Amino acid sequence: MANREGTGDRLSRPEVLDLLGEGKDLSDANLAGISLVGLDLTGASLRGVYLADADLSCANLGRAVLSDATLSRACLVSTNLTDADLRRARLDQAILREADMRRVSLLWVDMRSADARLANLTEADLRGSRLSDADFRLAVLSGADLSEALLWGTKLEKAILQDAKLVGADMSRARCAGAVLWRADLREANVLDVDFSDVDLRQTQITAEQLAKAGSLARAQLTPEQIRRHFLSKWGRKS
Repeated sequence: MANREGTGDRLSRPEVLDLLGEGKDLSDANLAGISLVGLDLTGASLRGVYLADADLSCANLGRAVLSDATLSRACLVSTNLTDADLRRARLDQAILREADMRRVSLLWVDMRSADARLANLTEADLRGSRLSDADFRLAVLSGADLSEALLWGTKLEKAILQDAKLVGADMSRARCAGAVLWRADLREANVLDVDFSDVDLRQTQITAEQLAKAGSLARAQLTPEQIRRHFLSKWGRKS
Protein backbone atom coordinates (compact mmCIF):
# COMPACT_ATOMS: atom_id res chain seq x y z
CA MET A 1 0.00 0.00 0.00
CA ALA A 2 1.08 3.53 -0.65
CA ASN A 3 1.95 5.04 2.72
CA ARG A 4 3.61 8.27 1.79
CA GLU A 5 2.83 11.76 3.04
CA GLY A 6 2.77 14.68 0.67
CA THR A 7 6.16 16.18 -0.08
CA GLY A 8 7.04 19.51 -1.60
CA ASP A 9 4.91 22.65 -1.69
CA ARG A 10 1.18 22.13 -1.72
CA LEU A 11 -0.35 23.26 -4.99
CA SER A 12 -3.41 25.50 -5.16
CA ARG A 13 -6.41 24.98 -7.42
CA PRO A 14 -5.30 27.75 -9.87
CA GLU A 15 -1.85 26.16 -10.07
CA VAL A 16 -3.41 22.77 -10.77
CA LEU A 17 -5.56 24.26 -13.52
CA ASP A 18 -2.52 25.94 -15.09
CA LEU A 19 -0.51 22.72 -15.03
CA LEU A 20 -3.37 20.75 -16.52
CA GLY A 21 -3.81 23.38 -19.21
CA GLU A 22 -0.16 22.94 -20.11
CA GLY A 23 -0.61 19.19 -20.29
CA LYS A 24 1.70 18.64 -17.32
CA ASP A 25 1.87 15.39 -15.35
CA LEU A 26 0.66 15.85 -11.76
CA SER A 27 2.10 12.59 -10.48
CA ASP A 28 3.44 12.79 -6.90
CA ALA A 29 2.06 16.32 -6.46
CA ASN A 30 1.04 17.50 -3.01
CA LEU A 31 -2.66 18.36 -3.23
CA ALA A 32 -3.60 17.78 0.40
CA GLY A 33 -6.88 19.41 1.35
CA ILE A 34 -7.39 20.96 -2.08
CA SER A 35 -10.86 21.64 -3.51
CA LEU A 36 -11.27 20.26 -7.03
CA VAL A 37 -15.06 20.14 -6.92
CA GLY A 38 -16.57 19.56 -10.35
CA LEU A 39 -13.20 19.66 -12.13
CA ASP A 40 -12.76 17.68 -15.35
CA LEU A 41 -9.73 15.44 -14.82
CA THR A 42 -10.59 12.86 -17.44
CA GLY A 43 -7.56 10.69 -18.18
CA ALA A 44 -5.28 12.76 -15.93
CA SER A 45 -1.98 11.25 -14.77
CA LEU A 46 -2.05 11.43 -10.98
CA ARG A 47 0.20 8.55 -9.95
CA GLY A 48 1.25 8.79 -6.32
CA VAL A 49 -0.55 12.11 -5.87
CA TYR A 50 -1.25 13.15 -2.27
CA LEU A 51 -4.95 14.07 -1.98
CA ALA A 52 -5.61 13.44 1.68
CA ASP A 53 -8.64 15.44 2.91
CA ALA A 54 -9.22 16.82 -0.61
CA ASP A 55 -12.69 17.59 -1.96
CA LEU A 56 -13.27 15.97 -5.35
CA SER A 57 -17.05 15.94 -5.22
CA CYS A 58 -18.70 15.71 -8.65
CA ALA A 59 -15.27 15.75 -10.35
CA ASN A 60 -14.70 13.74 -13.53
CA LEU A 61 -11.85 11.29 -13.02
CA GLY A 62 -12.89 8.86 -15.71
CA ARG A 63 -9.87 6.87 -16.99
CA ALA A 64 -7.59 8.84 -14.65
CA VAL A 65 -4.47 7.11 -13.34
CA LEU A 66 -4.33 7.33 -9.55
CA SER A 67 -2.24 4.27 -8.77
CA ASP A 68 -0.41 4.56 -5.42
CA ALA A 69 -2.31 7.80 -4.68
CA THR A 70 -3.30 8.81 -1.16
CA LEU A 71 -6.95 9.84 -0.84
CA SER A 72 -7.41 9.23 2.87
CA ARG A 73 -10.54 11.01 4.14
CA ALA A 74 -11.07 12.58 0.70
CA CYS A 75 -14.60 13.51 -0.37
CA LEU A 76 -15.58 11.89 -3.67
CA VAL A 77 -19.35 12.17 -3.44
CA SER A 78 -20.94 11.66 -6.88
CA THR A 79 -17.47 11.61 -8.48
CA ASN A 80 -17.00 9.86 -11.83
CA LEU A 81 -14.26 7.24 -11.53
CA THR A 82 -15.28 4.94 -14.37
CA ASP A 83 -12.36 2.95 -15.79
CA ALA A 84 -9.94 4.76 -13.46
CA ASP A 85 -6.77 3.10 -12.19
CA LEU A 86 -6.58 3.22 -8.37
CA ARG A 87 -4.34 0.23 -7.79
CA ARG A 88 -2.65 0.26 -4.37
CA ALA A 89 -4.29 3.59 -3.54
CA ARG A 90 -5.25 4.64 -0.03
CA LEU A 91 -8.93 5.47 0.34
CA ASP A 92 -9.29 4.79 4.05
CA GLN A 93 -12.18 6.81 5.51
CA ALA A 94 -12.86 8.33 2.07
CA ILE A 95 -16.43 9.35 1.27
CA LEU A 96 -17.55 7.79 -2.02
CA ARG A 97 -21.30 8.00 -1.70
CA GLU A 98 -23.07 7.66 -5.08
CA ALA A 99 -19.73 7.64 -6.91
CA ASP A 100 -19.67 6.07 -10.38
CA MET A 101 -16.91 3.47 -10.11
CA ARG A 102 -17.82 1.08 -12.89
CA ARG A 103 -14.87 -1.05 -14.04
CA VAL A 104 -12.51 0.83 -11.74
CA SER A 105 -9.27 -0.93 -10.82
CA LEU A 106 -9.02 -1.10 -7.02
CA LEU A 107 -6.51 -3.93 -6.86
CA TRP A 108 -4.87 -4.08 -3.38
CA VAL A 109 -6.52 -0.80 -2.39
CA ASP A 110 -6.97 0.27 1.24
CA MET A 111 -10.62 1.29 1.72
CA ARG A 112 -10.96 0.59 5.42
CA SER A 113 -13.86 2.50 7.01
CA ALA A 114 -14.70 4.16 3.66
CA ASP A 115 -18.28 5.26 2.98
CA ALA A 116 -19.37 3.90 -0.42
CA ARG A 117 -23.11 3.82 0.11
CA LEU A 118 -25.09 3.79 -3.15
CA ALA A 119 -21.87 3.74 -5.20
CA ASN A 120 -21.85 1.89 -8.52
CA LEU A 121 -18.93 -0.57 -8.58
CA THR A 122 -20.21 -2.77 -11.40
CA GLU A 123 -17.37 -5.00 -12.68
CA ALA A 124 -14.86 -3.27 -10.39
CA ASP A 125 -11.60 -5.10 -9.65
CA LEU A 126 -11.23 -5.27 -5.86
CA ARG A 127 -8.96 -8.30 -5.61
CA GLY A 128 -6.89 -8.32 -2.44
CA SER A 129 -8.43 -5.06 -1.27
CA ARG A 130 -8.79 -4.08 2.39
CA LEU A 131 -12.43 -3.19 2.98
CA SER A 132 -12.79 -3.82 6.70
CA ASP A 133 -15.54 -1.75 8.38
CA ALA A 134 -16.33 -0.03 5.06
CA ASP A 135 -19.94 0.88 4.29
CA PHE A 136 -21.31 -0.51 1.00
CA ARG A 137 -24.98 -0.44 1.92
CA LEU A 138 -27.18 -0.24 -1.21
CA ALA A 139 -24.06 -0.20 -3.41
CA VAL A 140 -23.99 -2.02 -6.75
CA LEU A 141 -21.18 -4.57 -7.02
CA SER A 142 -22.58 -6.70 -9.84
CA GLY A 143 -19.81 -8.68 -11.53
CA ALA A 144 -17.19 -7.18 -9.19
CA ASP A 145 -14.14 -9.27 -8.31
CA LEU A 146 -13.52 -9.29 -4.55
CA SER A 147 -11.37 -12.42 -4.50
CA GLU A 148 -9.06 -12.55 -1.45
CA ALA A 149 -10.49 -9.24 -0.20
CA LEU A 150 -10.68 -8.48 3.53
CA LEU A 151 -14.27 -7.69 4.48
CA TRP A 152 -14.15 -7.87 8.26
CA GLY A 153 -17.28 -6.23 9.63
CA THR A 154 -18.06 -4.65 6.24
CA LYS A 155 -21.60 -3.31 5.82
CA LEU A 156 -23.21 -4.84 2.72
CA GLU A 157 -26.88 -4.60 3.66
CA LYS A 158 -29.07 -4.53 0.53
CA ALA A 159 -25.99 -4.30 -1.70
CA ILE A 160 -26.25 -5.91 -5.14
CA LEU A 161 -23.54 -8.55 -5.54
CA GLN A 162 -25.05 -10.44 -8.44
CA ASP A 163 -22.35 -12.49 -10.27
CA ALA A 164 -19.70 -11.10 -7.89
CA LYS A 165 -16.57 -13.14 -7.13
CA LEU A 166 -15.72 -13.50 -3.46
CA VAL A 167 -13.43 -16.51 -3.80
CA GLY A 168 -11.16 -16.76 -0.76
CA ALA A 169 -12.46 -13.48 0.69
CA ASP A 170 -12.45 -13.05 4.47
CA MET A 171 -15.97 -11.87 5.28
CA SER A 172 -15.86 -12.43 9.04
CA ARG A 173 -18.73 -10.58 10.74
CA ALA A 174 -19.79 -8.90 7.48
CA ARG A 175 -23.37 -7.65 7.45
CA CYS A 176 -25.13 -8.88 4.31
CA ALA A 177 -28.78 -8.72 5.37
CA GLY A 178 -31.02 -8.24 2.34
CA ALA A 179 -28.11 -8.33 -0.11
CA VAL A 180 -28.52 -9.77 -3.60
CA LEU A 181 -26.09 -12.66 -4.06
CA TRP A 182 -27.51 -14.35 -7.14
CA ARG A 183 -24.81 -16.46 -8.80
CA ALA A 184 -22.18 -14.93 -6.50
CA ASP A 185 -19.11 -17.14 -5.99
CA LEU A 186 -18.17 -17.57 -2.32
CA ARG A 187 -15.98 -20.63 -2.71
CA GLU A 188 -13.38 -20.84 0.08
CA ALA A 189 -14.63 -17.55 1.57
CA ASN A 190 -14.57 -17.17 5.35
CA VAL A 191 -18.18 -16.43 6.32
CA LEU A 192 -17.77 -16.75 10.09
CA ASP A 193 -20.58 -14.87 11.84
CA VAL A 194 -21.80 -13.28 8.59
CA ASP A 195 -25.38 -12.02 8.72
CA PHE A 196 -27.23 -13.54 5.75
CA SER A 197 -30.68 -12.55 6.99
CA ASP A 198 -33.25 -12.14 4.19
CA VAL A 199 -30.75 -13.26 1.52
CA ASP A 200 -31.70 -15.58 -1.33
CA LEU A 201 -28.82 -18.07 -1.38
CA ARG A 202 -30.41 -20.60 -3.72
CA GLN A 203 -28.16 -19.64 -6.64
CA THR A 204 -25.10 -18.71 -4.58
CA GLN A 205 -21.96 -20.84 -4.70
CA ILE A 206 -21.59 -21.56 -0.98
CA THR A 207 -21.15 -24.84 0.88
CA ALA A 208 -23.09 -26.31 3.78
CA GLU A 209 -19.92 -26.14 5.87
CA GLN A 210 -19.72 -22.41 5.23
CA LEU A 211 -23.41 -21.89 6.05
CA ALA A 212 -22.90 -23.73 9.34
CA LYS A 213 -20.48 -20.97 10.39
CA ALA A 214 -22.75 -18.08 9.37
CA GLY A 215 -24.02 -15.77 12.06
CA SER A 216 -27.64 -15.58 10.93
CA LEU A 217 -29.77 -17.22 8.24
CA ALA A 218 -33.03 -15.74 9.47
CA ARG A 219 -35.55 -15.69 6.62
CA ALA A 220 -32.78 -16.64 4.16
CA GLN A 221 -33.94 -18.63 1.15
CA LEU A 222 -32.19 -21.98 0.63
CA THR A 223 -32.79 -24.93 -1.67
CA PRO A 224 -34.06 -28.14 -0.01
CA GLU A 225 -30.62 -29.67 -0.60
CA GLN A 226 -28.86 -26.68 0.96
CA ILE A 227 -31.16 -26.94 3.99
CA ARG A 228 -30.51 -30.67 4.35
CA ARG A 229 -26.74 -30.35 4.03
CA HIS A 230 -26.67 -27.27 6.24
CA PHE A 231 -28.35 -29.02 9.15
CA LEU A 232 -26.26 -32.15 8.71
CA SER A 233 -23.11 -30.00 8.77
CA LYS A 234 -24.40 -27.86 11.64
CA TRP A 235 -24.96 -30.85 13.89
CA GLY A 236 -21.91 -32.79 12.74
CA ARG A 237 -23.83 -35.67 11.18
CA LYS A 238 -22.75 -37.57 8.11
CA SER A 239 -24.84 -37.30 4.97
